[in-house]
Amino acid sequence: MISVIMSTYKENELQLRQSIESILNQTYQDFEFIIILDFPENETHRKVIHDYAAKDSRIRFYPNEKNIGLASSLNRGLKLAKGEYIARMDADDISLSDRFEKQINYLKSNRVDLIGGLTEVIDDNGNVLYKINKVLADPDKIQKCLRYGQVVAHPTWYGKKNMFDDLHGYRLIPLCEDTDFVLRAVLKGYKMSNINKSVLKYRMSSNSVSRSNLYEQYLYLCFITDAYKQGKVANIADAMDYVQSHNDVNVAKKYSESNVLFNQMLKEMRTKQLLPFIGHGFQLLFHSRPFLDRIRRFALLSMNS
Repeated sequence: MISVIMSTYKENELQLRQSIESILNQTYQDFEFIIILDFPENETHRKVIHDYAAKDSRIRFYPNEKNIGLASSLNRGLKLAKGEYIARMDADDISLSDRFEKQINYLKSNRVDLIGGLTEVIDDNGNVLYKINKVLADPDKIQKCLRYGQVVAHPTWYGKKNMFDDLHGYRLIPLCEDTDFVLRAVLKGYKMSNINKSVLKYRMSSNSVSRSNLYEQYLYLCFITDAYKQGKVANIADAMDYVQSHNDVNVAKKYSESNVLFNQMLKEMRTKQLLPFIGHGFQLLFHSRPFLDRIRRFALLSMNS
């Protein structure tokens, strides 16, 4: 049996319904669906989830007494989970109907502990922005490429519960709890892989593209991957000190603006708008040095794939 774990906060009601229904309508039906409400004052979410739970006994609904954050909410879900496997789900994404069926078969056929899969990136209205066409599957290559960034997409995770238990779930490292988990898992000998089949529609909202903490997330990523390169698990207190000492409002603003430019270029590439693509690319070269390092990391991931 699978334990599906979702944490909800302030997601759009329609998107929440689409997310829940995409799990309930899976071709593989033997699962429990643990939903944690991390914003207990959200009466819309409370009513929507209660309505679904009344119709489907697989839903187990747990409102938090107060907002505790994503990592702590997921850890609560892990402690409540009774399944042999854990599947992650975000409250604004859409799982394809055969996601679990694909992932179950892949995990059983390969000696790995945690897998992800291909995603279609959609906007707030469900329009496809772009598709991820290939992801790393070889555990040894994944182990190498984790030095540069996350290569097993968190919203698509499907893995063995005993691994989550052994690692005591997520650590409270801001903005990078998923990458930190995978790095710790690999350092402890667990194997990661990906299935090269579409399993999820990943929602990229306009707010997520331009959010102000993207640079902070980048700094945490740099710190924990540098520790990983040395064969170490990053110390959370040291990571926080590093981010606090290196974070800068002006640099963060330019980093966020560069991310907007980069996503605009992806759209222009998809729609074959050559001149705007070149213009934005030239602008990007001189806008944010840390963001160029992020692109360098993407390039290294591609080269080692």
